[in-house]
Amino acid sequence: MRHPIDAAIMFTALWVLASMTLDILTPKELTAVMIGEAIAPAMLLAALLYVLRYPLVDFTIMFATLWLVSTMVIEWVSPAQLSPLMIVGAFGPALIVGSWLHFWPKIRKIAAERSETVETPPGQLGTKPP
Repeated sequence: MRHPIDAAIMFTALWVLASMTLDILTPKELTAVMIGEAIAPAMLLAALLYVLRYPLVDFTIMFATLWLVSTMVIEWVSPAQLSPLMIVGAFGPALIVGSWLHFWPKIRKIAAERSETVETPPGQLGTKPP
């Protein structure tokens, strides 16, 4: 069972870690506090979706979308121009989720076809009985 306190602690730790990591990667004018305020609503919503037990596919799509929105907010509140690599960081999770959704059914189909053609040897876990 997912306890709300556990989810709150986990997502708070992820929020602080993300804020501090982005603080290192961004210009000095953009502080960890500004970044934390920008990504806090997305982390709160992601924690709520996690506690409400959304299916994995739906949760990953929503988390990637929230991350993209958070990076747009960071760009908006930043007093200095950010690196073009921020675009890669913004679209990276969405690209990974999209690739996973595109290729996962094909991978599962290939694995199922291979498992049907392979004969299982006698015994448990493919070992021969003594």
